[in-house]
Amino acid sequence: MSSLAVTGIGELSTMSDPGVLHDAALVVEDGRVAWVGDSRHAPAADERYDVGGRAVVPGFVDSHSHLMFAGDRAEEFAARMTGTPYSAGGIRTTVAATRAATDEQLAANLARLVAEMHRQGTTTVEVKSGYGLTVHDEARALAIASRVTDETTFLGAHVVPPEHADDPAAYVDLVTGPMLEACAPHAR
Repeated sequence: MSSLAVTGIGELSTMSDPGVLHDAALVVEDGRVAWVGDSRHAPAADERYDVGGRAVVPGFVDSHSHLMFAGDRAEEFAARMTGTPYSAGGIRTTVAATRAATDEQLAANLARLVAEMHRQGTTTVEVKSGYGLTVHDEARALAIASRVTDETTFLGAHVVPPEHADDPAAYVDLVTGPMLEACAPHAR
């Protein structure tokens, strides 16, 4: 069992009483927080790391992200800034770019975004599909995402794609039948 004592914490925010501890420490054993409290009472550990009075907060959990995509929506953003109403055109633009992207491009983009989130303090991120909107492309997106991150969610009904605009009910049947079946093995 390896342990690390993080000491010199100016403020330690907890998710329960007492809320915020001052002059605190925490001990991690085998990758899990095992103790938090007043630094004067910190148990011994294999290693010590002094954070020099900085604040320590729990990692952020992002339970709703749409990171599995290609392209950008800069044009939509510019239009919305001038007051143009939103009509899901941006989603359709992203769907087209995502369908056209290679698996390698999608995986690299997702890995880059997840790495940046981790660097910024997000410890857990849920990644949704939703920019494929075909059985093949939704399953492909989730298969790629499941290689990059542990938390993946199927969102086949993000919008009704243009090829189903005349029969949205048929698209709902597709999403709740074959698409769900194809995506289930990759969502967790």
